[in-house]
Amino acid sequence: VLVKGILSPDDAEEAAKRKVPAIVVSNHGGRQLDTGFGAIEALRPIVERVKGNTRILFDSGIRRGTDVFKALALGAEAVGVGRPVLWGLALYGAEGVAAVLEHLRAELVNVMRLAGVARIADTTSDCIRVTPLNGRLSKIREL
Repeated sequence: VLVKGILSPDDAEEAAKRKVPAIVVSNHGGRQLDTGFGAIEALRPIVERVKGNTRILFDSGIRRGTDVFKALALGAEAVGVGRPVLWGLALYGAEGVAAVLEHLRAELVNVMRLAGVARIADTTSDCIRVTPLNGRLSKIREL
């Protein structure tokens, strides 16, 4: 059993206390509310709170290999992909799914090389720069 839709460290901690084998940090990919809290912003605080107590998966807004890399760098152990796989399936069936996944894999390998990372296990938050969005929207409105 996985608990999906975790966006707060408190919820993640509660799931870990209940011995849930894995949680999925996830929301609706920012489609329903474009200024809502993104799952990628929730990932690092959740990892800091529960890493080692439950497995942490990520599934939200993954479109490119760079998205996979960011989620792994922030501490996700695995990443789920939804919409791109469905696009491949809708257009070309099983071959389309395979092509999409191969494209994501190739992009991930490329970004790992550019970041100087040889193995996924070596991907850490030191590989990326995180700039929080908090407050940026209000500053834009002041213009």
